[in-house]
Amino acid sequence: MSFKPWDERNFESSENIFGDAPSSTAIDNILRLNLSNIVSLTLMADTKANIMITVSSIVFSITLANMDNYALRVPLVILGMFSVVALIMAIIVILPKTGYPKTKSGDIDRESPFFNPLFFGHFAYLGLEEFKKEYSKRLLQDSRTYDAIVGDIYGMGRVLATNKFKWLKRSYQTFLIGLISAISIFSFMEFVPYIMSLIDFEVIAEKCRNSIE
Repeated sequence: MSFKPWDERNFESSENIFGDAPSSTAIDNILRLNLSNIVSLTLMADTKANIMITVSSIVFSITLANMDNYALRVPLVILGMFSVVALIMAIIVILPKTGYPKTKSGDIDRESPFFNPLFFGHFAYLGLEEFKKEYSKRLLQDSRTYDAIVGDIYGMGRVLATNKFKWLKRSYQTFLIGLISAISIFSFMEFVPYIMSLIDFEVIAEKCRNSIE
């Protein structure tokens, strides 16, 4: 499934889309639970990214410290390269995303359907009085309050799905591929010479000559 880019033309927006939604405790609980789950998943993604950053850094340090070992040089180089790539991807996961809808002049677009005064990345570009006015507009009607909360949930969930977990998955996959590749190459370098040493080529050659004669 491909996600549509952040373009207003790709999304339908209606000011009264929640106009028929009744104000009830059930709806409040659903929104609260949904928002709480999104926040928990975001924290979980950041925690996993921090784990990968720590592991990749340690592994890369170990590879550098043991590069003088000729027998392990090739596997360590491969493991170190994949660890660096996994480290970079994990860092991308925890990079803060504070984009905001812009006008042609580069200012924040207050008329954009993506503008949400509940999100710090948006209201940080407003003055205090303007922030209070925009916030109060969302509190005057339940439908506008629901619209702002759902918009906040959508924005957080989209970043989580299209950015954090995507790069987190790539980071873990890269580290795993590097680990498997390093172990495979080390095993090949160690066991192939050992197996070759067990084979008596002179006996095999003698048997071949006898069979020809």
